[in-house]
Amino acid sequence: MRFVQRIQRNPLTLLFLGMALILVAIALVWINVSTRYANSREATAPAHASPEQISTASILFAKQEIRRGSAVRPDDLELREVAAPAPPGSFTDTPSVVGRVATSDILPGQIVIAGALSEERVAAGVAALVAAGERAFSVRVSEDQIAGGFLRVNDRVDVFVTLPGALRAQSADPAHSGGDQSKSALLLQNIAVLAVGERLVTSGPDALNGVRTVTLAVTPNAVARLVLADRLGRIALAIRNPSDSEVAPQDLVGLSDLDSTSPEVRSAAASTVKREGAASPGHRITIYSGATTTSVTTDR
Repeated sequence: MRFVQRIQRNPLTLLFLGMALILVAIALVWINVSTRYANSREATAPAHASPEQISTASILFAKQEIRRGSAVRPDDLELREVAAPAPPGSFTDTPSVVGRVATSDILPGQIVIAGALSEERVAAGVAALVAAGERAFSVRVSEDQIAGGFLRVNDRVDVFVTLPGALRAQSADPAHSGGDQSKSALLLQNIAVLAVGERLVTSGPDALNGVRTVTLAVTPNAVARLVLADRLGRIALAIRNPSDSEVAPQDLVGLSDLDSTSPEVRSAAASTVKREGAASPGHRITIYSGATTTSVTTDR
């Protein structure tokens, strides 16, 4: 009774009491919600597993950078443990990877994936086919300039260039400027063919259809010669025997070398006449009588 009378005489006491009850209610609600949340987490959380119970797999990683076009070596690889299952396309043993060619750069610490490797070097592009110290250079050709369409990738060729007579006449001696001044020469020898057209592999009867360029493996100095020859003249290719490494003389050949009055032709003709004369038993006399012609051979 006294408590009620005290509250009636002092309304603030009633206010403080109401606030205290509200705080107690809020605390009880919070405790209830927290308890339910903790129980639900315990029910859904997986049981703690020991290291021995975790499933792992050993896969290959790149120990150092593997450049595009290079063959994978054992020193390029290392096995590491990862959580199972292993990523798709990964490798679990070194022998299955060694010798394959990287078709893209593989960085250190990167998983070695089957999609980044190939059994064939050509899959890495033409750059992977160029030997150290050489360059890949494409020359414009037509079908009659590639040995009648028989040229194939990995063939060895000699490169010939024909310079037009007008170009030669500009620097020729005026006293000897008569006639065609065109010249042909053997420019390069025993050159490897890297690609024919856009193909790094040539096979089948239609492999050379529509070919407009041939890519060769040449030294930087040879590239400079090819650039000038392609700009000023006409390039032709001749296929070599793969086992033939003989170096031929690189002489200039002009129209006079094809003339029957050249020293070589005259010498050959004289030899022929001499052989025919030695084989003849005597003099040959031709007798003309109207429209009739009679040949008579007499003793010498």
